[in-house]
Amino acid sequence: MANDASCAAVTFIQTLAHEVNEGDVETIIHQQKHMLTRFEKTNEMLVNCNALSASRFEVASKELKRHTQLLTDMKKDLDSVFRRIRFLKMKLSQQYPAAFSACNREINVLDEEEEQEEKESKQSRNTSKPKDGSSSGSQENSPSFVTSPSSSDDVG
Repeated sequence: MANDASCAAVTFIQTLAHEVNEGDVETIIHQQKHMLTRFEKTNEMLVNCNALSASRFEVASKELKRHTQLLTDMKKDLDSVFRRIRFLKMKLSQQYPAAFSACNREINVLDEEEEQEEKESKQSRNTSKPKDGSSSGSQENSPSFVTSPSSSDDVG
């Protein structure tokens, strides 16, 4: 019985093998080898792309860290400068209160005039740029810090 089953299986396989066209099988194998070659090339290109991306990421990461450190140092420097300016303004206001308040009033009038001119120029141009708004904000603060101590020095 076992012999009959194995004989039947062999007969079935031979019959099935004769049904399949050898040319079609060879074409399929050729196409598979061609696709394997293309996939290997694609894989190699992706490996190269990943290596290039990793090296560029490393360079960009180092640059970002360097720029971040520079900005941090600049912020510390600016904080120090503004702290010194506040100290000088406080000292000058204590030593020369009348002259200091007169200078502050003059500076506030000039700041208001500059703000009015900026508003008028923005309205005439009919454009609003975020950079202009942010820079005008810093300009509003800067003159009062910078000009107050120097104009008080001129007075005293």
